[in-house]
Amino acid sequence: MVRLIEITEEGTEFGLEEVWINEAHVVSIRRAPEYKRLLEEGVLSSDLDSDHDFTSVVVNTGGVRESHVVIGDVADVARKFNYDPRTLLKG
Repeated sequence: MVRLIEITEEGTEFGLEEVWINEAHVVSIRRAPEYKRLLEEGVLSSDLDSDHDFTSVVVNTGGVRESHVVIGDVADVARKFNYDPRTLLKG
């Protein structure tokens, strides 16, 4: 299990919440540039630094697909899941 900080959204309000993700269920990891724009516009939490990047992590558990937008760039998040870009995933 990997601990990350997730951006939560309730209506028009954004917040931060701890999330634990099982690395065995991660389907994809990609940039989430729209959240960088929201940060620059001041819509996201003022606790965040303007240098933060955001990554979308898609998880598939028991036929249920969930997407989590977490703080960190793609390389850092992938490293937490022990992903090496030079190898094939389950290949």
